[in-house]
Amino acid sequence: MTNSLTTWDEPELAIDWARLGHVYVVGNGKGGVGKTTTSAHIAALVASDGARTLLIDLNGQGNCALLLGFANTERDDKGRNLFSAVTAGAQLTPVRNVRPNLDVVPGGQYVRRIASVLSAEMATKDDAKRVHLALAECLQAIAGDYRVIIIDTPPENPLLSNIALCAGRFVIVPMRTDEYSRQGLRDIAADIRGMREHNPYLMLLAVFVFGSGTSSKKIRREMAKSVSEDLGQSSDMLLESFVRHAESVASEMVKFGRLAYELEQEIENNPKYWEVRKGSAKNVTTVSETSRLVAEDFANLAAEVLTRAASKRAQMIEQGEWP
Repeated sequence: MTNSLTTWDEPELAIDWARLGHVYVVGNGKGGVGKTTTSAHIAALVASDGARTLLIDLNGQGNCALLLGFANTERDDKGRNLFSAVTAGAQLTPVRNVRPNLDVVPGGQYVRRIASVLSAEMATKDDAKRVHLALAECLQAIAGDYRVIIIDTPPENPLLSNIALCAGRFVIVPMRTDEYSRQGLRDIAADIRGMREHNPYLMLLAVFVFGSGTSSKKIRREMAKSVSEDLGQSSDMLLESFVRHAESVASEMVKFGRLAYELEQEIENNPKYWEVRKGSAKNVTTVSETSRLVAEDFANLAAEVLTRAASKRAQMIEQGEWP
C-alpha cells in the first residue's frame, strides 16, 4: 500500500467503488474549523445549480439541520435513520428537498451512539473491515440518485471519521491558521493513509483556510508552505479560495437557519438607515451586508473544489485507474 495521499492502489473490490466516485468527505481532526458550515454550503450551492445533491451529517451535534433551518422539526430525526443504517444495515432515507435538489441525512443524538455500538463489533480484522465499510455499504444503494454527496464529519471521534473516510473518494480539509489546525491536518492525513486499507481509492483533494482575515495574505502564504511540509507534497494542496472571518454572518446563519447566499438575498429588504434612526424600523429583520462577501467566498470555494475533483477524475480515467 502506497503512503502517498493522492495516489492509489489496486483495490480489493468488496464495495462497488464506481458508485461512490462523487462522495466528498469534509474533515479535520480538530473542531471549530468550519467543517459543518462548509459541508452545508458546498452541498446547497451544488444543488442550487440544479445537481441532485445529498448531505450526510455524521455528527452528534446535528448542526446541519440547524444551519438549514429544520432542526427540532418533524423532519429532523436527530440521526435515528443514520444510526439504524450504519449499525443495522437499514436503508438510508434522506429528508427530501430541504432545499431544491438537496436531500439531507440528519445527524444528532442518535449518531453519538454509533461509535459505542460498532466498537464492540471489532473483535477480528474482518469485523473491523465490516465496521469501517458500514456507511459505504448502505450509501452505495442510493448513491446513484445523486450527482454529488457531501459527508460532514465530527471532531475528535476517530471511528466515525474513519467510517466517513471509508465511504468517500475525495477529502476536503478546512483549517485555521494555527498549530492546532495543523495537527488536525496531520491527523487526518494519517487517517487517510490508514483507511486506504479498506478504501483504496480514497484521496486528499484539497486543504483551505477557514475564518481568515481578508488582509492576512502573508499568513496564508506561510500556511501554504506549512501544509506542504506537513503533507510532504507540493504547496498547491492549499486552495487559493478561503472563507473570511465574519462573526455576524455566522451568528445570523444559525439564528435564521439560512446559509450565506440566502442571507445575501435578504439584504435588499434591510431597513434604510434613516428608518432605523427614526425608530420606524422596529420588528424588522436586518442581516449583515457582509453575508454577500461570505457567500462569494463559499461560491469560489465550491467552484475550485469541483474543478480540482473533475481534473483528478479525468487524470485517473486517462491512466485507467478510475473504478
